[in-house]
Amino acid sequence: MDAEAFISGSEIGLEQLMLEMTPPLMKYCYNILLNYSDAEDAVQDTFIKAYRGRTSIRNADTLTAYLYRIAYNSSIDIIRKRRFLMTVKKTPHNESKYLSEEMDASLRKLQPLDRALIYSRIVDDVTYSELSVIYGKSEQSLRKRFERAKKKLATLLRPDGTQSTFESSKGVD
Repeated sequence: MDAEAFISGSEIGLEQLMLEMTPPLMKYCYNILLNYSDAEDAVQDTFIKAYRGRTSIRNADTLTAYLYRIAYNSSIDIIRKRRFLMTVKKTPHNESKYLSEEMDASLRKLQPLDRALIYSRIVDDVTYSELSVIYGKSEQSLRKRFERAKKKLATLLRPDGTQSTFESSKGVD
C-alpha cells in the first residue's frame, strides 16, 4: 500500500488502500459489532472519514493505526445508534463464517472494547503500543484489560471452570 499516495489524495492510493485494508477491517469491525451488515457500514464509514481526514496524518507509518482507530470509533457509534433506535432486537447468531456459535455467544457477553482487544491481540497480533495509539489508552491499562477479557472469555467458553485451550494457548507479553 502506498500511504503517501493516499495521504496526497490520489484516487489510486485510496483504491489500493481499500483493497488491502477492507478484509482485516471487516473482520475487526465484525468482531466488535457481531453483525455483518453493521461491520460493512463501519468499514465504509472508516474509509470515508479517513479520506476526509487524510491531510491530518503526519506520518505515513501510522496510517494503519489511524484506520483501526476510526474503525473502532465507527463501530462504537453504530452500537450507540443501535441502542438508541431499537429497544431489544434479537440478532441472528453466527451471521457469517467468521465465528462458531459458541464463540459468537461468548463474545456477545463481553464489552465492545474487550472484543476489539481480543481480536486485535490474538488474530491480528497487534502490539500494545499500536493499541495504545488506536484506543488512546495506556499500554498498561490495555494489557490488564486484555488479560481480564481473555480470562472472562475463557470462563464463558468453559463454564465448568476448567482452563480452556484458548486461555493457555496465548500468553500475555
